[in-house]
Amino acid sequence: MPDGLGNGATRPAASAADQQGPAHVALIGCGFTGTSALFQLVDRFPVRQITVYEASGDFGPGYPYRLDDSPDYTLNNTTDTMCLVPSNRRAFAAWVERQSDLAGTLEPGGLLPRSIYGRFLKDVVAATLTVAAVKNITVRLVPEEATRLTETPSGQVVIGSASGDVTADAAILTTGRCPALAELSPPPAGSRALYCPHHIHTHDLDAIPLHATVHVLGASLSAYDVVNRLFSPSSGCRFERIGGRLTFREGPNRRTVVLCSRTGRLKKVRSQFPRALDRTAFTAAALFRRKGPNGLRLSDIRCAIEAEAASAGVTINWPSIRDPYAGCASVDEVTRRASALLAESVAEAVDPAGRNVLVDLFGQAQVEIWDAFAARPLASDEELFYRTHLETSVLAYAAPAALATAERLLALFDAGRLRVVSGVREVAFDRGSDAYRISHKFGAAEAKILVAANSSIDREVRSRGQPPLIRSMVEQGTLRADERDGRTLKGAAVDMTTFRARGSRNVYVANMLLWGPGFFTSSAFMMATV
Repeated sequence: MPDGLGNGATRPAASAADQQGPAHVALIGCGFTGTSALFQLVDRFPVRQITVYEASGDFGPGYPYRLDDSPDYTLNNTTDTMCLVPSNRRAFAAWVERQSDLAGTLEPGGLLPRSIYGRFLKDVVAATLTVAAVKNITVRLVPEEATRLTETPSGQVVIGSASGDVTADAAILTTGRCPALAELSPPPAGSRALYCPHHIHTHDLDAIPLHATVHVLGASLSAYDVVNRLFSPSSGCRFERIGGRLTFREGPNRRTVVLCSRTGRLKKVRSQFPRALDRTAFTAAALFRRKGPNGLRLSDIRCAIEAEAASAGVTINWPSIRDPYAGCASVDEVTRRASALLAESVAEAVDPAGRNVLVDLFGQAQVEIWDAFAARPLASDEELFYRTHLETSVLAYAAPAALATAERLLALFDAGRLRVVSGVREVAFDRGSDAYRISHKFGAAEAKILVAANSSIDREVRSRGQPPLIRSMVEQGTLRADERDGRTLKGAAVDMTTFRARGSRNVYVANMLLWGPGFFTSSAFMMATV
């Protein structure tokens, strides 16, 4: 990966572990990233001992792939692209083919419940332990939360948990998801309003009445999870294809869902016929050639993207990307526009001519985008503008929705059961109406049932909301907040060539705290690559 030091920083002095390779590695967290790291260490690294911490005690599934979570939460990527290591995108599909109880469920381009991928990850952990035994590698699974981490003068890492301290040569933070930000309080005692602060690992959504109007904070993939669950077959409704278009049949399910967010922007749709693009302008090398003395400008990146689109015979509608609801004067108009834009996205995704150019471009260039972003070529003011104004737009293409999910949303739009509110400004509980008041650019909405699905997480390294482990590292100076030009940013300060936490000698970061100095980190493929 390109040099990401910059700002006059120097590399830490190499320790004995750096020169010889650490004999004992500690993994802190064992969801997807920890499982991938465990497998890769045992498979191809000369390690002699591995200690793995997992606070839940369930090694493998992690936060999003729990076996006991809703079966209506499906993978965002098709079965034939779910990896464990970046070199094999069909690992999960090959595993599914060998499961007798899953016979007939494998559609290479289809979707399966996330809990099934959790089963796969648990199997990987079990199989890796067997291989480790054959290779005489000692693996210790610690079903506890790691609560503190310090480094000795010699560079060894000491991890503390309820059962005591463990000393290792190196540690990798594979803790995955950052803690959630509690932005809203629950309704006061006696209220009849319902607030679900999260949609994962909860039964609250199953108790929502079939006639209810449900307001969902967010319009991204987590919000789509909620929609799929509220309109699951178990609720009595169904989706059937008529004349090539999916149609909603409500049965007893009379629910309506309102997606509420600042932008109201919906995800683009993953291509069914991905177009192989011969990229020449949108490459790291080409972009770095454009870099001026004060850094790369966003206008340079825009020109590169335009050039790639033009080569594919596509003209980009930048005004629509910047503001998809320009000119809309009401929630009804926003909803109609959202439905039309989603229909257009679906049409582009299923077009054999490969018109879904921006989705394909970001998909094929994702590793190179990560590498280029990690090198921090953007001017400081440009990077800040991207984070605050453009990131949501980019992620609509870089992290698109699955076709099956998009088609269900479109069917619900057609049936009048899905609405979109953009320009959300404030959400607060109103005692007078015994409901949450959602202020937006066209007025306000009253929500008796509110579900938070806006993935609001705390990536402020110095926040008191961080778990004890992170707080201990900050206090010891082994983990620092990311900074640029004297401005404190979200995420951790990391040498992006090695993923070593700045301030440490042998602590490495492979979790959402990389979403700061690095590009989008919620991709399983990218975290396996890290």
